[in-house]
Amino acid sequence: MSLASAAFGVSLLTGCMTAQTYDGERRAPDEIAHIAGDSPMINAPLSLVLRKIDGQTLSVSQSAVDVLPGKHTLLVDCRIPETKSVTRHSLEVEVFEGRRYRLVADTGPGLRECTAVRLEGDY
Repeated sequence: MSLASAAFGVSLLTGCMTAQTYDGERRAPDEIAHIAGDSPMINAPLSLVLRKIDGQTLSVSQSAVDVLPGKHTLLVDCRIPETKSVTRHSLEVEVFEGRRYRLVADTGPGLRECTAVRLEGDY
């Protein structure tokens, strides 16, 4: 295995870490909500990168968060590499214990722009 392919493998592994945004030991999945975005390291036609949750900045290796149920503020970048477009979206969401959520984008015609971002549950 070459050094480049080893580094790529490490970046894939580290690109999908989950941040824990509450204090204390990791809680059971039925006690928390999980919110997933895309890794900033992927090269997809569109990616939704979770930048902050409740003012806490995520590292580039964190593409998801585990949070306590309740209301949260998300800051999300919608990236469309073909048009070099990056739009930033702030979302006020309420999440519930035991549920999994995923960021979803609404796009303009031809995937040229990201018009809105929303959170969908139980993916």
